[in-house]
Amino acid sequence: MTSIERFLLAWFVLLGISVSVAAETKVTTEPVKPTPVAADEKKGRALYERYCTQCHGDEGKGDGPAADLVYPRPRDFTLALYKVRSTFSGQLPTDHDLFKVISEGLPGTSMPAWSKFLTESDRWQLVHYLKVFDTLELFKTEAPKQRLATGSPPQITSEFIARGTDLYQSKKCWECHGRNGRGDGSKADTQKDDWGFPIRPVNFTKSWRFRGGDRIEDIYRTFTTGFNGTPMPSFVDAIPAAEDRWALAAFVKSLSRPQKTGQVLRARRTVGEIAADPWAAQWEQAEYLDFPLAGQIIVTPRWFKPGHDVITARALYNEREVAILLEWDDGTHNRGERGKPSDEVSIQFPAERFTADEKPFFVLGDARRAVDYWSWSAAQGLRRQLAHGAAKFEPLENGTVSADGGYRDGQYRVVLRRALAAAGDREPEFAPGRFVPVAFHLRDGEQGEEGLKMALSAWYHLLLEPPPSASVWLWPLTVGFAALGGELWLLRRRRRVALS
Repeated sequence: MTSIERFLLAWFVLLGISVSVAAETKVTTEPVKPTPVAADEKKGRALYERYCTQCHGDEGKGDGPAADLVYPRPRDFTLALYKVRSTFSGQLPTDHDLFKVISEGLPGTSMPAWSKFLTESDRWQLVHYLKVFDTLELFKTEAPKQRLATGSPPQITSEFIARGTDLYQSKKCWECHGRNGRGDGSKADTQKDDWGFPIRPVNFTKSWRFRGGDRIEDIYRTFTTGFNGTPMPSFVDAIPAAEDRWALAAFVKSLSRPQKTGQVLRARRTVGEIAADPWAAQWEQAEYLDFPLAGQIIVTPRWFKPGHDVITARALYNEREVAILLEWDDGTHNRGERGKPSDEVSIQFPAERFTADEKPFFVLGDARRAVDYWSWSAAQGLRRQLAHGAAKFEPLENGTVSADGGYRDGQYRVVLRRALAAAGDREPEFAPGRFVPVAFHLRDGEQGEEGLKMALSAWYHLLLEPPPSASVWLWPLTVGFAALGGELWLLRRRRRVALS
């Protein structure tokens, strides 16, 4: 950023602060709490240099050696622009706001929760020290005196959420966040932060990634204060009634769900055909699990900023085949156009016999233990390979493996299926009651992911649940008849005693 650009940005920051004073009159405020720990600059500098420079840089410009390896980029402290605040649009955060972010981290970013590693006193010293990077000296002249008093939310009803739905439409939130809140709006690809870096709107269905927290109070606060340095504005002027902002927050909250994680993907037995349509009601009723993903940083080229952090899977089987539905949100639909790779999902199984202690290496197997690797791309459809490690792939016939997939409203869904019986020694055997290791890979074409540049999971297990045996029904009947017989015997005995 040039000196002229920095000056203009500083001017708009100051303008935002002055305009925000008017906004204060439209909301309930409360005094800012005093800071409980005095500043010790020497200690703060030592802590910053040890824990923070890798990302935020020696001069607080967000240009540390790791800055280019993470998304979103680390915060630049020099202009005192902070997203998560209890103060108003354009204003500085309170010390308690900064302490909260340092302590709890920012979900969906590389900013960790430092409460796990640093004492409370050390975290307060970091709050004090990062202010030395404020080139505009705003912390010296514009210290906030009031903060938003959130209060308690109104009663959340279906009518209240419907009111928020109308606001979401009328205020055109969908232009960035999409009709279903998946961050796939028509303007999503054009957004940039105040430093000129691309930034994507948040996916409202992933509550665990909400930067400022996923409680309805946190969402209401964000709509009221906005996110400084980003295209996300304060809605105090556009939606002046607090109850309307609560309604919008309630609607956004209704779009999200918590993660449902586990170690075993259970496939339920079904009678009849398994739907090929990924959006069929049969799949909607199947139990799902979310599997966390991380960047592939084991094998060169290492990938530190994956486009995805989770994939959702469901599974069904019948007397002939097993089918797995994979679904993931993606704000862009890449099919190998515009010089970017195609979006792609892959699933892997051990290709040969395995034991609990001798599974293949989770990154595409190894020389001794290969993996059966199924991939589906938005451009080419299904491709099957035998992987003997990251550098050795052997093409395979698809055989009984098939795939049906598509993209709709910011979400991919792909159904992968195969016959239960293995066609040879290089295929895993699927059978009821048998645990089969399974792992998932995702590649986001918009982020330039292809090959080993991907998000991947650890090994989990697929289990075809055995159908219930006859004993499941016989035991309750046996116990019921035994209890009934006992009661009849007891009644007859009591009658005899009474007549004698």
